[in-house]
Amino acid sequence: MVEAAQTKPPITLLQNFFTRKLPFWYAFVLVLIADLGSKAWAENTVRPIDPGKIDVIPGFLAWKWAENLGAAFSIFSGNTGMLALIALGVTSAIFIFMIRSHPDRKWFLLGLGLVAGGALGNLHDRVLLGHVRDFILFDFDMPGYTWSITWFWRDTPSRPIPQRFPIFNVADMAIDGGVGVMLVLSLFTKDAKPKPAEAK
Repeated sequence: MVEAAQTKPPITLLQNFFTRKLPFWYAFVLVLIADLGSKAWAENTVRPIDPGKIDVIPGFLAWKWAENLGAAFSIFSGNTGMLALIALGVTSAIFIFMIRSHPDRKWFLLGLGLVAGGALGNLHDRVLLGHVRDFILFDFDMPGYTWSITWFWRDTPSRPIPQRFPIFNVADMAIDGGVGVMLVLSLFTKDAKPKPAEAK
């Protein structure tokens, strides 16, 4: 007598949100702790010596305090409310992607977690402080900073290449890293095609 096949219990919403998506949560929590912890350290250590800096690798890396009122590269400076709403929308969309992603896509979930942790870390600063705390400085001149970039549309003045790369933080690195992971996955991985059924 053939035993009846045991049916697996359905996956609960809690399992789909947490236990089956651990790479996302590992990256998310680690980035959030590292970002907020490093910002608190910088506020106590780097901010008091502003406008000075602390050399880490002379001529390459330093700690220098900055308060960014805009987004990346200080664009939309002063529009804190709008930027906070955009960040909240992006973070919400990331969580929706996470819920709908297959748990086997571990690297994709890791990339989403990096972006979510970085976005929430900067959102925390915008909502509670009105600016984002930055402190990591590449302490060298950008190649070609004496040149100007000429835009191709009319009535738009040329802009010089900035002399220094903008000061950033751990959240920015996590966002860039997460986007990079997902970009590599989209370029170099393909969905597996089902194998044709073998003739019996």
